[in-house]
Amino acid sequence: MDGNILSGGIEVLHSIKEKVIELNNNREKRENLLVAEAKLEKAIQSKEKALADEIVATTKKRKEEIESAFNSQIDNVRSRMKKIRGKKEKSKSAKVKERIVLETADLRQEQKQMVKESKSIFSQDRIPFFCNSRLFYALYMPKGIGDFFIICLTLLIILLGIPSLIYFVILPEEKLMYLLIIYVLTVILFGVPYMLIENNIKDKHIETIRKVRLIRSDILANKKKQNKIKKKILKDQDESQYGLDKFNNELQESEKEISSIAEKKQEALTLFENTTRFVIGEEIKLRYQEEIKTLKQEYDNTYNEIRTLEENIKNLTMELSSNYEVYLGKEFMSVERLDKLAELMSANNLTTISEAITLYSQER
Repeated sequence: MDGNILSGGIEVLHSIKEKVIELNNNREKRENLLVAEAKLEKAIQSKEKALADEIVATTKKRKEEIESAFNSQIDNVRSRMKKIRGKKEKSKSAKVKERIVLETADLRQEQKQMVKESKSIFSQDRIPFFCNSRLFYALYMPKGIGDFFIICLTLLIILLGIPSLIYFVILPEEKLMYLLIIYVLTVILFGVPYMLIENNIKDKHIETIRKVRLIRSDILANKKKQNKIKKKILKDQDESQYGLDKFNNELQESEKEISSIAEKKQEALTLFENTTRFVIGEEIKLRYQEEIKTLKQEYDNTYNEIRTLEENIKNLTMELSSNYEVYLGKEFMSVERLDKLAELMSANNLTTISEAITLYSQER
């Protein structure tokens, strides 16, 4: 504007006011658009995140479904193999038992004859059957560590176990006299029968008892031979003689089947990683595409409108500052103050803005 603004009339104030109102409106509109821009940016980020999350979740789910389908088949085959192995072990166990029975048949028959012979010898000499036992020979004709262990155990039971049971558990009160009586009675109850058997059976039939002892030793040796054969058979890793080819063939076929399924699984996963997952991603993107595109278009329009407003605000601000504020001062660059100056000019028939400013200052 040419000339001094201060010499202008009320129409100049109206012109300045219009520009100030325009500047204020542009600023308010820009603030509203900045809020809208932030919301649109957040909405776009939210949609893009939802898109990315759905792609990740869907591809993960589809991959797991592929793995689950093949793993289920592998589990079925392994379950079948477990049943086959069970049948194989059952068949092998039966065959091993048959082999043990067969290879120990002579020894078992020999053992049976020796047992029968020992019983017959005792029967002929009218020796009680309990004498043909491990306990009898350990107590009356000990031989070896095993027999001495039996003697120690028997003495512990008779001299410690039984008296303690009676003294501490059965008797109502504990007295030393009772303990002595218990020991005396225990020695009598077990010692007398022991001596009677010693004198009336062992000494009278010593030769027969020794003879049977030799037979019992042979029976023990026979049992050791049987156990040795049994252990050898159980340790034998050669299964060819048990007729297990059918089971072995089925297991081999099952192993091949598992390898084949595993190979197909890997092929399916490779195809999924190289192709399918991208197709899935594109399908999901297509569903979001229009909505995201619309949001981005709205964002771009809002962004451009903000830039236009900012340019207008800059130009108006520079214009007001250079052409008006420099004359009026910053305090009069508001709608309220401009209206006040115009009111003073109209009410007092003032012709210039300078007069209105002077009067305004005087009234304050």
